[in-house]
Amino acid sequence: MSAEPKVCAAVVTYNRKDLLRGCLKSLLAQTRLPDQIIVVDNHSSDGTIEMLRAEFATLEGVPPFTIVALEENNGGAAGFAAGLDWGHKHGFDWIWVMDDDIEILPGALEMMLPYGGISDFIQCRRHTPGSDVILECLFDLTACSAFNPRAPIINLDSEKDRPWIAVQWGNFEGPLIHRSVVDRIGLPDARFFVGGDDSIYGLEASFRTNVIYLRDYGIDRKLAKPKRPTKMGFYLLLRNRFLTRDHLEKLGFTTHTLLFWCSQLIGLLAAIRQVLGDKEQTKKREMIGAVFSGLVDGANGRFGRPPFIKA
Repeated sequence: MSAEPKVCAAVVTYNRKDLLRGCLKSLLAQTRLPDQIIVVDNHSSDGTIEMLRAEFATLEGVPPFTIVALEENNGGAAGFAAGLDWGHKHGFDWIWVMDDDIEILPGALEMMLPYGGISDFIQCRRHTPGSDVILECLFDLTACSAFNPRAPIINLDSEKDRPWIAVQWGNFEGPLIHRSVVDRIGLPDARFFVGGDDSIYGLEASFRTNVIYLRDYGIDRKLAKPKRPTKMGFYLLLRNRFLTRDHLEKLGFTTHTLLFWCSQLIGLLAAIRQVLGDKEQTKKREMIGAVFSGLVDGANGRFGRPPFIKA
């Protein structure tokens, strides 16, 4: 009889201690508890570390609890890479990766683990406030190779004959990732800072294993998408596509230079039109400048933390 797999839950956080508290409490309410919980803190300044030490680090009768405090804020991408690296180096079979703005339904881990026989990258369905979309495809090749930047939408309820579907992308809102994925493809690319690292990581994993989505719900996302993009969102919009294109080319995809730049210019014009058409936006020049800066930095290979984000 095989041994019970060891699971490390890795939660990435930055300056959202109230959301983090809810996420951690949901982990402690699991019907099958993880064997270890770590929090990767991206150099928070809101008292996150103090809250963790006071409320969670000294709890008895719960899984071991560890704080991995990063020395500077290099974004969620660096945090997820650090969490996967920690779990892998400490010998865990599965690393359960998540952001701090989700809460896990009580039976989620118990539901996900049995699918380890068919997949090394298991994702479960999530509730998202303000959205009726069952699942949005987070990865879209056309962003780098054609003129249509829209991603397809998949309705999991249409797959009634089985409890899961195979996909070619990932997200870091609660996927259960086997250590063999890290062995085969390494860690997520921290240079993305925020956005795109999870999609590409899932794509790369799909070349090595089934990457699956379960039809059953396991996650509540506590934050809705912002009504309008932030300065960082505008900056990363076009910059991170250069990284996406690099990964695609390494995987053997053809990305046509002319089509790529046409797509980037269309994205640039669409962003400018969005900013100018937003009557409530009071920082139009700053937002447009961020889009241009992202395009220039991406073209020149400047990735990682945006220049206007403090460490």
